Amino acid sequence: MARLIITDPNDPDRRTQIFEILSSAVTLGRATSNDLVLRDASVSRHHARLAVLAGDAAVVTDLDSLNGICVNGRVVREQRLADQDRVSIGVYELLFDATGEPPLDIETGAGVAAEIDRLISAEGAAPDLSTERVAPGTSHGASPGSPPLARSGSGPRVASVPEQLRRLERENKLLKLLLEFGKAFSPALTPDAIPERALELAFRMDNVERGFVMLRGEKTGFQPAVVRIKTGVGEKVNAGASGVMLSRQIIERVTTERLPLLIRNLAEDPRFAESDSLRLSGTRSAMCAPLLYQQNFFGIFYVDCLTKPWAFNQDELSIFSVLGAQAAASLENARAHAALSRHALERSALERYLSEPIVEKILAHPDQVRLGGENQMATILFADIRGFTHLAEKMPPSAVVELLNEFFTEMTEVIFESGGTLDKYLGDGLMAVFGAPLARPDDAARAARTAIEMQRSLARLNRVGRERGRPWLAIGIGIATGLVTAGNIGSARRMDYTVVGDAVNLGQRLSAGAAGGQILVDDSTRCLVEGLLPTERLAPVLVKGREAAVETYAVLWEPGTGTGDKGLAPSP
Repeated sequence: MARLIITDPNDPDRRTQIFEILSSAVTLGRATSNDLVLRDASVSRHHARLAVLAGDAAVVTDLDSLNGICVNGRVVREQRLADQDRVSIGVYELLFDATGEPPLDIETGAGVAAEIDRLISAEGAAPDLSTERVAPGTSHGASPGSPPLARSGSGPRVASVPEQLRRLERENKLLKLLLEFGKAFSPALTPDAIPERALELAFRMDNVERGFVMLRGEKTGFQPAVVRIKTGVGEKVNAGASGVMLSRQIIERVTTERLPLLIRNLAEDPRFAESDSLRLSGTRSAMCAPLLYQQNFFGIFYVDCLTKPWAFNQDELSIFSVLGAQAAASLENARAHAALSRHALERSALERYLSEPIVEKILAHPDQVRLGGENQMATILFADIRGFTHLAEKMPPSAVVELLNEFFTEMTEVIFESGGTLDKYLGDGLMAVFGAPLARPDDAARAARTAIEMQRSLARLNRVGRERGRPWLAIGIGIATGLVTAGNIGSARRMDYTVVGDAVNLGQRLSAGAAGGQILVDDSTRCLVEGLLPTERLAPVLVKGREAAVETYAVLWEPGTGTGDKGLAPSP
């Protein structure tokens, strides 16, 4: 399996990103729809395509990008890639790594649950120390930095008393560390702080000299989240991040098997002398564990020792894997908390234009609602205050804002009580939708009844406002029914849920032609409310954008009776 090793020169830590090529073709670019997302303005939205050939070769093709692509410093349109070729895309340098590696001598640990059961018995006792396991890959009785104890005769050699005491001291230290794990990962930790805390605890283990956490992004591959290196004067965080590179086999095994790995005396093995990743790392001993919580795989947790072979044993691998599991659980909690925060934001956003019962239904059954865009029948209502510009010229700005806020508050409550969707405020008017995002069979009737109640509510508001010396307001309302496209519309920076279509334009034109206190509807709406509400046919009107005149009807109403359009003019 080939991979891309990516370097971003704008990253102050020069962290290396590893992208495993898992399919026959991948796309690269700035847009999130690409398989590999490179987030920099120097990269086009859809910059290049990489097709994998037999034998881990590949062909890179420029997709008419603005800045083009270079292979080994030469501008190309399309180029077959060989192992270790360097591809430049914008500010990024991508190393194509297709070299196969010999099989590694890696020991696999048990799952986290099994390790916890083995490490701590039901009574909380320490592991059994009565016998010494000495087979390569399982011994933990040897001194740190030494190979396994040699066999004597037909059975394992019994460790001396000093050796057993050193072993006991080491295991007690591990158990104390194990008990700290639950306290260390506070629910208040941010996702960025969790990997740092995990490495901080891992560095309390003997012989750990370097470590890093690589998190896997769906579109970015593996990328170091934090790097820690032990120096002669202490520890440096995020130091030497550009040198972080794992063996392909290690990544594949941890990703697929999802079990902890123990690696022995690797740098001195002549079989791996040609491995660039291992030579770069300088590894002698290492432990690697998946950041796994249930079925959620977050990434890879890795520590190594650069100076000693046989630096770690199976007990330390067990503790290390539990630490990785605890960090993964904390990451899952942080992700769940973020999801709850997004849920709260979504609810807040929905409550801006939907009534609370509809918000509850959408959040409880999101599968019933598609906000991504779909065509559906809906009834559109526009309402506009007549002559408001002239009124506003005679009022202080603060009074204008206060008057509009009271008007919109009253009208919004009416719309929500009828199950409508508040689409937007339009200066001194508003737009409401009935039938999106949730459609009901009586959408047109509810829209017409809402218009009547809006007129009645305004009459009540006017009576109260007259006592305060406020100007008398009158609104014209237009309603149209038809096929619209509903969904989140806008740009990547800002999107709003709205509807577009001919019915929207017609509803707005009818509203513009309605007199104060009048409710005008198109023929489609009139057919749907026939027998439910009284209407009166008016002369067809010419509407901008349509060649033929539009059949127009007035909904008859008056406060308390539902007929006529009286009662809105100010009293003498």
